[in-house]
Amino acid sequence: MQGVLAEETCPVIRSWNGLSNVTAAGFAIHPYGNVYVTDSANNRVMVFSETGKYLFSWGSERPGDGQFKAPRGIAIDRSGTVYVADTGNHTIQKISSRGFFLWGREGTESGQFDSPVGIAVDSSGNVYVADTGNDRIQVFHSTGQYLVTWGSYGSLNGYFIAPEGIAIDSSGTMYVADTGNNRIQKISRDGTVITTWGSGGTESGQFTAPSGVALDYWGNVYVSDASSRIQTFSPAGEFLSSCRTGGRNIAIATDSSGTVYALWQSGTRWTIGQLGPRSPTYVTASTPRVRSTISIIAERENPRVTPATRLTTAVTTSPVTTATPAPAPAADDNATMAAPVVEETLQKTGTHETLLDPIARFFRNLFGGK
Repeated sequence: MQGVLAEETCPVIRSWNGLSNVTAAGFAIHPYGNVYVTDSANNRVMVFSETGKYLFSWGSERPGDGQFKAPRGIAIDRSGTVYVADTGNHTIQKISSRGFFLWGREGTESGQFDSPVGIAVDSSGNVYVADTGNDRIQVFHSTGQYLVTWGSYGSLNGYFIAPEGIAIDSSGTMYVADTGNNRIQKISRDGTVITTWGSGGTESGQFTAPSGVALDYWGNVYVSDASSRIQTFSPAGEFLSSCRTGGRNIAIATDSSGTVYALWQSGTRWTIGQLGPRSPTYVTASTPRVRSTISIIAERENPRVTPATRLTTAVTTSPVTTATPAPAPAADDNATMAAPVVEETLQKTGTHETLLDPIARFFRNLFGGK
């Protein structure tokens, strides 16, 4: 036992009122700086611009591309493609400037899901899904082609109970929030368990239903849990520090510079905090812009729920731990689909308008936003 160390309040960048009708289950930061938030209570994804202005949202409670039911996890790859764990519909949705692409359905076979929560993308574009209800991690090609499964129900190393959070480092190593087992599992890209740490409890290095995992530039591991705190560990699992948010619905994310942020709620007050990196900040040309995005995401206009067209693909194979990949669905470059129909409120923001990411530009162009 490491004992209970004095905990500070998590560092705050900005705090504001007025978002009481939104439940942020996850958020991600686009390489261009726009911020994407899954609103599980209202079955949608919300997007804010670099200036902090609300841009648009899409989704309503129904199945199909661009529609959601209690979405949770969200991830954005290097190219800006967005992946959403559509938890209540038991699917994964991929959103690019070409439109929407969906795979999976409810079930226990490979390529099927039971309430997926966490999602992450590695440097090669492979998609890792915490298939929470099936107590496993599934890996897919960016086209939705099933690749491999890790784990099943249990408490031994390599087994999971309702895993929720997942993060991937530059070498392909997985860090999984094994929620039901109150621990973190670090697993190599070939499925070998490197180490595990944690147990149920409130002391340093212990967890209460850990749900979020994020990595900073130096590889340090940030874990949020149901006790309203965020703990930081070395890549080997050594406890480093912890802080209290004083809030709920904690979501954590890493931007393109390797900086880790947290978003949490306390009543009607929402707060953004910067957690890391712990070592000297790794600065790139995009760092000031990305940070300013997070720091001023306090203004919001009235989001509107929106419909979209559909292009669906379900991947199913035999229920095995590892398997020969199933036939790949059609890649995006060869897909033909109608443009999604989406309502939006887009604020023209001078020079900032040129920094809209391709998905935001797609919706702007759809409506001829001027």
